[in-house]
Amino acid sequence: MRPRFLQPGVCAVATLLGRAAGACLDGGSQDTINQLLQQGGPNTVVSLCPGATIPITDSIVFTAPGQEISTEGYPTDDTRATIIIQPGSNATVAIRGNWQDRVRVLNVQIDGNRPNAGPLGGDALLEMGGGTTGQTVSHAVVKNTRSWSCLHLIASGQDDNPCRNATITFNTVGPCGTEGVDETGRGLWADGLSIECTATTVTDNSVTGATDGGIVIFGSPGSTFLRNTITSSDTQRQFGAINMVDPNYNGNYSGVVVSDNIITGTGNGFIELGIGMGSQVWSNPHPLNNFGPTTVTNNIFRGNVGFSIVINGWEDGLSVTGNDVSHIHSPSSDFADASSCGSQQQAAFAANRQLVVYNPGAGTPLTLQPDFYELPANASNWLCLGHPLPTQQSFAPGALSVNAQTSTVVLLQNFRVQVQGDGNLVGYDTAGGEWTVKWASSRYSSNCGSDGSKCEVDFGGDGNLVLYDAQGPVWDSGTSGRGKTLVFYNAAPWVVVMGEEGQTLWTIADLS
Repeated sequence: MRPRFLQPGVCAVATLLGRAAGACLDGGSQDTINQLLQQGGPNTVVSLCPGATIPITDSIVFTAPGQEISTEGYPTDDTRATIIIQPGSNATVAIRGNWQDRVRVLNVQIDGNRPNAGPLGGDALLEMGGGTTGQTVSHAVVKNTRSWSCLHLIASGQDDNPCRNATITFNTVGPCGTEGVDETGRGLWADGLSIECTATTVTDNSVTGATDGGIVIFGSPGSTFLRNTITSSDTQRQFGAINMVDPNYNGNYSGVVVSDNIITGTGNGFIELGIGMGSQVWSNPHPLNNFGPTTVTNNIFRGNVGFSIVINGWEDGLSVTGNDVSHIHSPSSDFADASSCGSQQQAAFAANRQLVVYNPGAGTPLTLQPDFYELPANASNWLCLGHPLPTQQSFAPGALSVNAQTSTVVLLQNFRVQVQGDGNLVGYDTAGGEWTVKWASSRYSSNCGSDGSKCEVDFGGDGNLVLYDAQGPVWDSGTSGRGKTLVFYNAAPWVVVMGEEGQTLWTIADLS
């Protein structure tokens, strides 16, 4: 069908009348829509037919102020038209609206198609912002970004022309990214909403299955974040729900309000950090504090959230009151593990501390609800939780070889086994961040090499557990030809070599 678009200079009333009278677009590609936007000029509305699918291999680009892409009749259900990136393309951006005032993306579904097109480095699935005012994304579905974020409002980099007065409301966002890295070590995680604009309204959005930040606030002074719902994936780890940790605008979060949001970790998934505030909270601490005044109030935390609110690296005003952590799952060790955390984080995690502040890193004036836990010492990087670890781990013959340079042999629930630089094989209870030796081989070597690489514990193909140094075996289990399974436990008998029938042939206690 012939699409309808409006000519430059049409007034707002005529725009509405034209929309009612025109035909919607029920097919085509990015080229079809881009031609309409380029020919139509300012205030052009490209109306997609309900149920239409527009496959794209490159970006749709707004070219003039006041343009709009929407579904005819503005439905809010699955009849919203779908714009979907095709496999085989290099596109990561479905719609780009940078540097165009008052452009609107309304009541459409935008699918980056990551499961089929694959992850790819590049800009966000929906890229808006720049030196603009009055942009709107509302009642849209934004999901499956191929890159680092589902929706990005980028700053302008210009003090006299910031991105400002945007409205992001009533959108359904996610899933966005997956946890982990690819074969090159590139992170596969992604944000839901990445907001860098000032005086912007982000309200009533539902973000589900983001794996980096649900809503990342990059400074965004004067902006409000109200009544949003952030929910983890049922299976994956999410770094943060609402992040206030980045140094954009020189760390300026003045006038930011984060209120009445609901943050939930669900299923076997979890959120490491509900709301992180300050330059010392994230995995990449910054030297200068973020600053307010900023208000964080009446947010609700539910289910699997490792730490609901952590504050460190802030100054010049912060009010955190009325936040509800009574619905958090306890103990936290049911859904996450803190073995890779620092001692302060491990202690807070073991005690199920949900509201955490390092007072010297919170600045003044500071108003906190009374149930905050005050850290006794400075601690940065609260992104350290992992999925729950097993209580035991088994190896077949030939499946284990770890040297003292690598060190860690196994990580178990509240337990770590490692080969030390002196050849000693040691089991540590790590509960609460305090490492306590529970057992040790107590066999040492001075021939491990300067980096420890010459001392190695092997469960060989012959079923014998051996500690080697540069000159040969230091000790062994004496189970050559008989050992079929090596098991490490986080409780006695700690280390066992079993025979074919599961019988115990040797334990670490036999070395004593």
